[in-house]
Amino acid sequence: MHEFLANLWFLILAFELGLYAILDGMDLGMGVWTLFDKDENRISTEITLIGPFWDANETWLVMAGGILFGAFPAVYAIGANALYIPIMILIFGLIFRAVAIEIRDHSKNKRLWDVIFGLGSLAAIFGQGFAVGGLFGGIKIGPHGFAGGPWDFLTPISFVLSFGFLFGYMMMGAAYVAMKTDGQIQRKNYSRTIVSAVLSTILTVVALISLHFLNLPEMKFWFSRPDEYILTVLYLFAAFSILMVILNAYRKKNDKLPYFWTLVLVVDIFVAGVVEVFPYIVPPNVKAVDVASPNESLIAMLIGIGIFIPIIIAYNIYIKKYFRGKVSKAGKYGEY
Repeated sequence: MHEFLANLWFLILAFELGLYAILDGMDLGMGVWTLFDKDENRISTEITLIGPFWDANETWLVMAGGILFGAFPAVYAIGANALYIPIMILIFGLIFRAVAIEIRDHSKNKRLWDVIFGLGSLAAIFGQGFAVGGLFGGIKIGPHGFAGGPWDFLTPISFVLSFGFLFGYMMMGAAYVAMKTDGQIQRKNYSRTIVSAVLSTILTVVALISLHFLNLPEMKFWFSRPDEYILTVLYLFAAFSILMVILNAYRKKNDKLPYFWTLVLVVDIFVAGVVEVFPYIVPPNVKAVDVASPNESLIAMLIGIGIFIPIIIAYNIYIKKYFRGKVSKAGKYGEY
């Protein structure tokens, strides 16, 4: 019973983080593109697009933190020590992004807040990449908890994952804007989708070659998994998905398809990541069942989460449906 509940909470936690990556990743990627754009009308239109969603999207990250604290408190304590710096980079990035979105429309110097918006988004992305990379690279654990140093998260894997997050989120953001706009803005974002997809492909090829020759100790864990056949299928499908993103963005025949295939790609890569680590919640040594809370706590949390997750999902579906149309011109923040 305990193993079942622990693994169930592991999958619920993965579900929460996956939804956050899909929903807020699009906003963050769109924010990074503002660093390369000086067209105020185009940026205003793009911020108008995310106006109804961006703050709600962060709910999934908050809930994931709560789940980690309640279901796996030992991992929460270890992670807060080992990944303190990337977590703070993520938090401050989200704070600066939020402040920039709220103040920009009331400021005469919009470019300043555009840059802050972009840098905040960039910081949040690299905070996520360094945190996940630090986790995947292995956390040193001693008899009394975390036994490493504050900069242990800076590994080749964490840099690869950080840039992977960056290019993936930029691809999602551009594909979403292309789906929700017309004319010059749409054409611009078709090009951005292709650029970020190509950069993702180049990064993947270079990273695989580099990590192979580096022969890092932690890579032995990832290349000796019993699920290698499932992972091979998932990675081949990821390659097919990124090809479909590029082809559909280039053809410009159906504005929904580039975003659809981008979502398929992100889900596929995320599922592959979960398959890679399961049942280890702190790879390569700590399994979820070994550090989970008592059964009574896990069951009580199921009741609470069983109430709130459907409500939040219903809210997200409602606002997505309500704001499903295209944005034809820039409006004030909060208008659609």
